[in-house]
Amino acid sequence: MNKILVIAKREYLAMVATRTFLFTLIMMPILMFGGLFLIPALTKLSGGKERTIRVVDGTGRIGAVLTAASEQYNATLRKQKEGPSESDAARKTSPMASGDFYNIVVAEESELEDAARIQWSDEIRNGDLYAFVEIPPALFAVEGTPPTVRFVSQDAALSDARQWIESIVSSMVREERFKSLGIDSAQVQLANMPVRLAPTAPYERSAATDGVEGAVQAKEKAFDLAALFAPFGMMMLMFMVIFLAAQPMLESAMEEKSQRIAEVLLGAVSPTQLMAGKLLGNVAASLLVFSLYGVGAYCVLVQQGMQALVPMSLLPWFFIFQILGVLFFSSIFMAIGASVRELKEAQSLLLPVWMVMMLPMMVWFVAIRDPLGPVALSLALFPPSAPMMNILRLGTGTTIPLWQPIAAAVLLAVATLGVIWLAGRVYRASLLRNDSVKSLIQLWKRAIASQAT
Repeated sequence: MNKILVIAKREYLAMVATRTFLFTLIMMPILMFGGLFLIPALTKLSGGKERTIRVVDGTGRIGAVLTAASEQYNATLRKQKEGPSESDAARKTSPMASGDFYNIVVAEESELEDAARIQWSDEIRNGDLYAFVEIPPALFAVEGTPPTVRFVSQDAALSDARQWIESIVSSMVREERFKSLGIDSAQVQLANMPVRLAPTAPYERSAATDGVEGAVQAKEKAFDLAALFAPFGMMMLMFMVIFLAAQPMLESAMEEKSQRIAEVLLGAVSPTQLMAGKLLGNVAASLLVFSLYGVGAYCVLVQQGMQALVPMSLLPWFFIFQILGVLFFSSIFMAIGASVRELKEAQSLLLPVWMVMMLPMMVWFVAIRDPLGPVALSLALFPPSAPMMNILRLGTGTTIPLWQPIAAAVLLAVATLGVIWLAGRVYRASLLRNDSVKSLIQLWKRAIASQAT
């Protein structure tokens, strides 16, 4: 046992006391979640431009409205960006905080000729003009097919300005059509008002006080992106911990095999002791990774006032599935590392393992929408995907029957013992050999052959 602990300590220090480990520790969350912060920052940097939009108003009425609306829009935008009276939180959450300023120029023409269209389009391509809008004279007509209003720009399909102008024009045309048809728009709006079905969590009874039975309460569950992505973040945390723990096992086994370090080590310890010590040190390193990531993520949530998104009851389950998941995948990575001599050979063998490991990420949205459904339950009970899928399901806040995570943990524990046993066979049979395994079938045959001998 003392030899196993010595190996575990050596493996732990060799894994965490390196610049590569520290660099990977920093870069992994940036690569996984950096886009959530990078995209808003880049949007804010690219915003604030002066967008000149030329309007050809065939109706003679919409251009003035757009001009007044743009002045109000620009004033509000400047106030939100510069006004000291508003809080930083309000400016951050404002949809206009990173918007552009719109300069509406109403053209003298009521209709455009093709020559003018080409000339103005060249101005757009040269950057002298952002866009122009063609509003036909018959836009307010209530008979026949409504004419098309055209918004011409380089980014017409994705332009925020197009959507902003479209909302104003649509509102004006709708009101004018109601007047022309003698319809009261307020009554139409009242008649078309949808019935809201409030999303509500199951009813609960509050605690009794002074012998009086508690009141029945229900809490509305409004759609919240933070609540949607919180379980996904927990699943990604599990993935990062397993990845950072399993990948070094592959590299360590390959290094010991190719540089013949294993021959020296096996002169002092048995293959079983060597593998057990490596796995024990690996689990300790994974707990360090989880502690660093977990504490950091929780501090961020506390700073944002969103700590309620992470239930503390999830913590024991995270430790259970993390330890089992690290042992499961580290054993596979170690067996493959001991069976090959080059990294490209290992990559071909690891491809099926990666595909199974990433399966929960491919169906995470389905699992969040229906944590009790057949897809989520099947992957939760399937050992390779059990660590991440169970954390995802438990993190949704849905009441999961207790037998399901218990059954998943038991199945994963049994599968982990089987994988460690098979990996130990492969590890003993492959560590001192000079050849390489070319496929998972050959790896399986080597494990069976080792068992027979």
